[in-house]
Amino acid sequence: MVHRSIQQYLPVLALALLAFALPGRVSAQDGGFVTGTLLDGYGQPVRAAAVVVKGSADTTYTGLSGEFKIKAGPQQTIILQHEGYNAITHKVAGATQDIRLRMEESYLQSPRRIPVLYGEATPATMVGSVASVYTNQLSTTPATLYAYALSGRLPGLYTYQTSGFRNPATGNNYDVNIFLGNIPHSGAGETSDNTEIGLSLRGNKPVTIIDGVQRDVYSIDPENIESISVLKDAMSTILLGQRSSRGVLLITTKRARAGKPRLSFTAQTGIQEAISMPKPLPAWQYAYLLNEALQNDGKDPLYTESDIKAYRDHTDPYGHPDVNWYHTILRKTAPISDYNLAINGGGNVARYAVALNYTDQKGLFRESNTENYNTNAELKRYLINADVNVDVTRNLNVGLQIFGRIQDGWQPGAGMANILGTLLNTPNNAYPIKNPNGTWGGTGNLTANLLSQTINSGYIQDQSKDVMSNVDIRYDLSKLLPGLAFVGKGNLSIQSQNALIRNKSDLVYHMSIDQGDTIYTKSGAGNSQSNSFAPVFNSQNFFGQLSFQYDHAFGRSNVTGGLYVDRRQTIYNYDLPGVATNLSAKGGYNYAGRYFLEAAINRSGYNRYMPGHQYGTFYAFGAGWDLAREGFLQDASSWLDQLKVRGVYGRTGNGIDNSGYYIWRQDFSEDNGIGGGIYSQGTVRSAGSGVRENGLANVNISWETASKTDVGFDAAFFKNKLVITGDYYHDVYANLLQTRGKSIALIGAAYPAENIGRNLYQGGELQVTYNGRAGAFNYFITGNANLFATKVLYMDEQRRDYSWNRRTGQPVGMPFGYIAEGLFQTADEANGSATIAGYKPLAGDIHYKDLNGDGEINQFDEAPIGTYKPTFYYGLTAGFSYKGIEFSALLQGVSNRDEYVANFATEGGFQFNNFTYGQAYQQITGRWTPETALTATYPRLTADANYGYNKASSTFWMHNGNYFRLKNVSLAYNLPYAWTSRLKIGSARIFVNGLNLFTHAAYDFVDPEVGVGAYPIQRVVNTGINVKF
Repeated sequence: MVHRSIQQYLPVLALALLAFALPGRVSAQDGGFVTGTLLDGYGQPVRAAAVVVKGSADTTYTGLSGEFKIKAGPQQTIILQHEGYNAITHKVAGATQDIRLRMEESYLQSPRRIPVLYGEATPATMVGSVASVYTNQLSTTPATLYAYALSGRLPGLYTYQTSGFRNPATGNNYDVNIFLGNIPHSGAGETSDNTEIGLSLRGNKPVTIIDGVQRDVYSIDPENIESISVLKDAMSTILLGQRSSRGVLLITTKRARAGKPRLSFTAQTGIQEAISMPKPLPAWQYAYLLNEALQNDGKDPLYTESDIKAYRDHTDPYGHPDVNWYHTILRKTAPISDYNLAINGGGNVARYAVALNYTDQKGLFRESNTENYNTNAELKRYLINADVNVDVTRNLNVGLQIFGRIQDGWQPGAGMANILGTLLNTPNNAYPIKNPNGTWGGTGNLTANLLSQTINSGYIQDQSKDVMSNVDIRYDLSKLLPGLAFVGKGNLSIQSQNALIRNKSDLVYHMSIDQGDTIYTKSGAGNSQSNSFAPVFNSQNFFGQLSFQYDHAFGRSNVTGGLYVDRRQTIYNYDLPGVATNLSAKGGYNYAGRYFLEAAINRSGYNRYMPGHQYGTFYAFGAGWDLAREGFLQDASSWLDQLKVRGVYGRTGNGIDNSGYYIWRQDFSEDNGIGGGIYSQGTVRSAGSGVRENGLANVNISWETASKTDVGFDAAFFKNKLVITGDYYHDVYANLLQTRGKSIALIGAAYPAENIGRNLYQGGELQVTYNGRAGAFNYFITGNANLFATKVLYMDEQRRDYSWNRRTGQPVGMPFGYIAEGLFQTADEANGSATIAGYKPLAGDIHYKDLNGDGEINQFDEAPIGTYKPTFYYGLTAGFSYKGIEFSALLQGVSNRDEYVANFATEGGFQFNNFTYGQAYQQITGRWTPETALTATYPRLTADANYGYNKASSTFWMHNGNYFRLKNVSLAYNLPYAWTSRLKIGSARIFVNGLNLFTHAAYDFVDPEVGVGAYPIQRVVNTGINVKF
């Protein structure tokens, strides 16, 4: 009986022993505990991540090694969340034990501390206006410059692309000051870095500061950037003193961090494709319409019907060529590639970070198959950024950073700008590419063949070299005073750019037939190769700063402060050094994260002002109040996380970038007699050199000032899922350097620039962000909208009898011209109109409004005709992540902007230059004729070189400049951990992304940003892989 009962319970005992031997497996099946480890993309532990079981209130957190343990049963789902990472889910399997999971960084970041000028701050306690983007957003854009990735992402920042390729050192750098506001580039130690991207922060070009030092370098690998912030209010920038008015673009590169070595390698390659190319007329249509233009001018037609037929049928490619020069000298696509290798790690004492980058961007110009040198536009860039951080003692920390860059640029020997300018004005029927005998086609007037200039004119190579080094020292003085530290920073940077020019030119030949004989007439210079070397610029910058910084809490109060002294010396080419110095004090107080006060004062000087007038005082103060912390809103605490109102007022300065070169000193030059310097001595008349007074000096020149007001709010709801930030700013810029409009010709000299102008810049900014999650599906949407307006408060202009002539009271930079009222439809209508410079308009000409009614169209009829600066611009980004798939898309656009296209429209319509008729484009097909009078969009055609009536600046050539672009799309897939762990790597990410994928413009004959005559803007489709160890 006993034996039988033991046998009866043997199965139960066996199960019990099995459960004891395999506790993890059984616990997962019967509602026991699940253990695991949470890792990041490098395979490093993620600490302090929340681990919860779906549908349960139980919560635990990962430990120092990323480990966790939580009670969960089979088929239950655990959710893991951590700030800065995409939340992940995991369904517990029946036999799961010691699971290993990986989290990927989220697209949007919201760190608890953000970089500010010369330090860090907590966003929740700040009273200023600061906006930031982080590396995950920047790295989704396939571009050589980080500025491409900023379009539409930061409230208050407007980006404008002036070319589709880096502006070459020896080419024309297109003027972007038209939208930069008060601060033009003046060469005061500031170099443009040949960037094709312009930046405008609340109407001004921001000062670029990289890792705490002012540097005008845009060609930095976006993957090596941790964050980019815009500092917009007076409090955020006041420590810059005489450079504090413009706002700041603050760039922080990735720095050394403790931990096991983290290695990241990214390889990507893409295809660039030109978009929004001008559309030239085919040869037959060009000939037909030029005949029409000549007939309108009362001249005989140039082409016969048989000529037009030969052009249309392409039966005589040499005598009647039809060459689309855009397709001939430009390729449809070009490759771009980029490689990045970064390593980061270290221990408790020393940490290091090294990043290497190589970029190769090919241009769209066609290349020769016979030459052994590069004739294309191309950019090759080599970057290294190294950072070492050492705790020398418990209190002393020393950091050393070195940045190096070599950047080589190529362009055809004829010059990229010259080729593009010639391309704009060369008609399809100008000449054949080559003649039957193999010589280059051309004419006696068109003596440079476009394709020959592109592939056979040699090359121009410019090389930029930059070396920049930082030394940072921080000594903790908490033993002396808790929260006190001494901080020192030193920087040396050297930049140089030189151009090597090896160019030549070919002869061209015009083929003609004379009595059956083929005759080739030679034209052009036909120069053999010439070699030269041209220094473009050299710049040396020295920066040093010492400060005492304080941050300490007293109960519920927190006090911050700092004393700063710095000196920046710039030597540009052979100029005498420009030296700027600042002495600043800044303090802040917050109580219980509820009430905030900040104040700062700065004493700033610049040596290029007159001795005794070199220093100015600038200040700022602000306050904030987080209503969400108040007792009367405690009932809303379940859904209201922040409701902070804030305001800042300050008086800032701009005296370095526009001070000129010692213009307070009267200077003189030798007069060799050409300008009237001949004088006689004695009885024999002899010529001698004298001394001439140059432009008048201004001994009273001073810095410009700005009174800047910013009020805003920061609100967060539903556990920070919804975040809204708004700002209104009102900035009055005074003492602006301007030249008086009144003349002093009586004394034979012009007024010097004086501090007399006043402008108003004001606007509003709104940013809304929502982060959500549904299980393993993480999603977000963020958008910003910006209203912007300017006004000239005072400028010294000549007395104008008519209010519409006055520039004062108009937006800054407002263009003036005539008001167009359409086209004259009949000869009678034209005969009864006002004249312009004695010219009587004809039917089909533009009808200008005679504003003062005197029967003449002249300067008294000029009025505001539009605005180049958009008064509304916006950006919208949305995306998601789901089980390793990541997607994001950025839409960017502008509104209330006009585009002036007269140069393209008129010069692209038979402009007579160099004794030949220029190119014409598709928009002239809408020209006025008696048959199309009611629907015409272009004036009657003319080829008269002296005809300027329709070319006058007017609203007729102002088109709607509104546009929006699908600026960036990115799609990525993170390989599962189960796959990458077998390969012994932390993570692998395969991605494809694009730039400028789609554009909708109200006026689509030209690109809304680049226009014509510049290197075309490009659509880029890019693919790559990132591997982390």
